[in-house]
Amino acid sequence: MMKQHLTIFLLTFATLAAAAQGNVPQPVDGTDCSKLFFKALLEEDANAITSLISNDFTVTNFNGQTIEARALQQAVTQGYIIVDSGMLTSTRTRTYGDVAVVQGLWNVSARIQNNSFNGDVAYTTVCVRAGGKWRVTTVQLTPAQ
Repeated sequence: MMKQHLTIFLLTFATLAAAAQGNVPQPVDGTDCSKLFFKALLEEDANAITSLISNDFTVTNFNGQTIEARALQQAVTQGYIIVDSGMLTSTRTRTYGDVAVVQGLWNVSARIQNNSFNGDVAYTTVCVRAGGKWRVTTVQLTPAQ
């Protein structure tokens, strides 16, 4: 009896977890993919970030350091990256078949490991459509003057 209840609980939990991941909006194009990525950062939504980035995702930060997908996911989950506000402007997308290069400015107020940043960041995201789904493969962030 106990084993049956445990099995039912685990199946229910697995179904709920799968449904929760299914609620993450899927991008319709490269521009949308990039916008949803920054929205997920703003909302500190690790599930959305996971669904939007490729397995080989990298982000190059202000110091030129490259951060892999798993490190970004952990930093968001553990609260090392907190985006208080962020607004994208001057977005420009160039699409080459299944690849989109998206550039613009991100006016952001954020804390990364208790170091605050408030200002404009020039960004470039490269989004790729594979298997019918758009994913962010790389992000470059540079403080704008």
